[in-house]
Amino acid sequence: MNVPPPPAAPPAQSRRTRRRLLLALLGLLLLPVLCCTSTVTPPPPPADPTTIFVLSEAMHTGVVLPPDPPTDPSGYVEFGFGDWSWYALGNEQWYNVFATVLWPTQGTLGRREFGSRTEAALRARVTWATLSPIVVSAAKARALRTKLQAAFDARRAELVERPALLFQFVPSNESYWFPHNCADVAADWLRELDCTTGWAPIRKGLQVGKR
Repeated sequence: MNVPPPPAAPPAQSRRTRRRLLLALLGLLLLPVLCCTSTVTPPPPPADPTTIFVLSEAMHTGVVLPPDPPTDPSGYVEFGFGDWSWYALGNEQWYNVFATVLWPTQGTLGRREFGSRTEAALRARVTWATLSPIVVSAAKARALRTKLQAAFDARRAELVERPALLFQFVPSNESYWFPHNCADVAADWLRELDCTTGWAPIRKGLQVGKR
């Protein structure tokens, strides 16, 4: 009697694919439960006050820093973080969501100039997003802007522009995915300005509270 051979073990690639799909499904099921907005508490009144802004639009959160010096023609500048393929390259098809949020991908540092040197001009310019002001130390805001600008300039040779968004993008040294998204990185930057940020399993955004 001929006994059929046992079925061959699935190739390692097939097992990895199935494992990734299962993780993707689990992640999609958990995301709505774990996502929440994190509260930002401003620092104590500084001796050298200046106003920065948390910019919130749709699924994006960025930090807008004041001109440095005040006569700087670039005016207020926003820095933001995102996924390189989705945000910088514009690969925004629905089927790219899985790779964008469920495992680490190449991150991007974005920079957006508004050409506004006063708060009133900035608010008149930014009509599509929410701007939440926070009073922080001018010296620390200047140091953060210098640091982020240096990181941006270090990768300028790889710069990508998206004029419709007013953004320029360069690759970041940090990976992007759901536990490390734009709101998480913005929260890191705000902590450098002596703000405190509430804990969240997965940050879907930031809201500025009162001290």
